[in-house]
Order: sequence, then structure tokens, then C-alpha cells
Amino acid sequence: MYIHTIDYDKVIKSRYVTAVTNYRYALNYLVPLIDRLDIQRNIQDSKFYSRLERDLVKGCIMPPLTLAFIDQNAINIEDSKAFSIYFEENIKEGFILDGIQRLNTLQRTFKKYDGELDLNRNLYLNIVICSSMDNLLYRMITLNNGQKPMSARHQIEILTANLFEFEGSEMPIFTEREAKRLKIKVAFNKSDFIKGYLGFLANSTNIENQKIIEEKLDELIADKILDSNITEDELEFSDIVGIINRFSTNDRLFKWFKNANNFIGFCVGIKSNYQVINSTKTESFNDSVRLFEQAFESFNFSKIKVGRIRRNLVSYFIKNYGELSNTDVLDLVDILSQVD
Repeated sequence: MYIHTIDYDKVIKSRYVTAVTNYRYALNYLVPLIDRLDIQRNIQDSKFYSRLERDLVKGCIMPPLTLAFIDQNAINIEDSKAFSIYFEENIKEGFILDGIQRLNTLQRTFKKYDGELDLNRNLYLNIVICSSMDNLLYRMITLNNGQKPMSARHQIEILTANLFEFEGSEMPIFTEREAKRLKIKVAFNKSDFIKGYLGFLANSTNIENQKIIEEKLDELIADKILDSNITEDELEFSDIVGIINRFSTNDRLFKWFKNANNFIGFCVGIKSNYQVINSTKTESFNDSVRLFEQAFESFNFSKIKVGRIRRNLVSYFIKNYGELSNTDVLDLVDILSQVD
């Protein structure tokens, strides 16, 4: 174990150390600490961490673990070498404050992918040395139980608000309240924008389903995002925003994209056909949208769920744009009517 920094937490009056070790050390010395104390969290269902298993084998960096000790005397240690000796001699007295699920996943990955896991990969540690259990429990609550875990949808909403300049962007994206405050008559709705982002990340138009309770729907979306290989895809959502921005200089297309189902379907479909759509001129795309809408009007709206079907068909149309944009209306109606 190599010590990087030594600091002092004035709130819980404890020594705070950052260090680095490797997977081999973690398997030998940290995994046995998982069940040391009753206050530690139970192991969760392994299916939630199956993607992390594969990522560990590929060589991802595991988020830092938090290791804790209760030792009033050790708080006075300020030398990195002395701390290294202390941890070597007292590691069995420590316990995992944050990262039990990750350690369990590491152990499972080691057993499941025999010989494929690089045991020399760095594993980073935050180490807290407290003088009392009360102070340690305070820190534990703020780490694990201070708030309800955020769903994937909520995390994306927060990220979206921070990554995209809504009011200052070339393509105006506002909440309805912001649009009213700024006296803007036509604007994209921020909530629709987030839905499009969710669809893009999950590679699925099925991000809204009244048949499924919200908690389970969020779990399904999270699973879809994990399975969509977004870390291996060079296409960024900002690239999609750029294309929509370009197309939206046309008033008709701007209004078309303001329909949330069109927006979501486009954001999902373009993942499979970015180069073709990106090379398409605005007027040409406008003509294609007009063709699509003529075909869509042939559907019996009383027999279908219009929003879901629109999302799916827009996605299908964009995925197969090169072929479908050159068909006539009747042929397109025939093709789209066969799409699930």
C-alpha cells in the first residue's frame, strides 16, 4: 500500500488518508473485512454488478473504496511511512465503510474470470481513522444513508442540466416556466430534451411506460444503459444536438422536433445511422419528414397507441433513412405498418 496524502477531518476529528494498492492486496486483505461488523451493508444481488465484472476484466478503474479504523492513538500519526507500517500491522482491525459491493464484485470476477483479471491494477483507497464509533457512524451515514440513492434517470437529469447551456445555446431549450419568464413563444422543452438523452443512452424508445411503476422503469432504463456499450461508442449526444440544431433552422423541422416522440425516436434511431443523417442537407431532410408524416397519417389512430408507435416508427425511419427516404408514400406505409 502506498500513501499519497495525509489530512485531518475537522468535522469528525479524524485522520484522513488517501492511498493506492492493487487488486491482489484487496483480495487478500480487504475482502475478508466485508463481514466484520453488523452495521455494514448486506451483499446485493450480483446481477446489478455483472457489467462491472466485465469492465474490471477489460481494465476499468474501480471507484475508490473507503476503509475505516477506530483508533484514537493512530490519529496522531502524520508520517506516511509510519502509516504504511500501521496499516500493515492493523489491517485486520479495519472494516469497509464504502465499497462492499465493489469488493464482492472484484472477488466474484476473480473467481469467474480465472486468469483474465490483472491483479496488478491500481485500486484506490480513502482511509478514515476515527477516535470513536460515534464519529465514524456520522461519516458512514453521510456516505451511505444520507439520501435515497438516485435513479439513473435522476442522475442524467442532473448531468444534463450541468452539461448543456440551455438558455445560452444556439438551439433554445427551456422549461415551460423559463420560456414564459423570458417571453419566448417557441422553445424546446428541457424535459423532452432529457427524454431524448435517456433514449440515446439506453438505445431504446421504451423509456416511458405507464404499465410499469416508476421505480422498476428506472431499473429497466439503467439496465438498458449498461447494456448499450456507451463507453465503446464514439458518438456523443452533443453530436446529435448539433444535427438537430442545424435541422431546426427550418421552422417546420423545429416544430417537428418539438414533438417529444419525434425527438426521442430521432435520438435513438440516429445512433445506428449517424454518418448518413449527418451528411443530409436540411431541405432534403425536411422533404423526408414530410414523406414520413404523409405515411403516418395513413395509420388508424383509434387502433394504436399513437405516442409509442410514433417513437418506434421515427426511430425505424431514421435507422433506415438511406433506403426509406427514397420510397413513395404507399410503399412507406406498407413498410412501416409491419414494424413492431
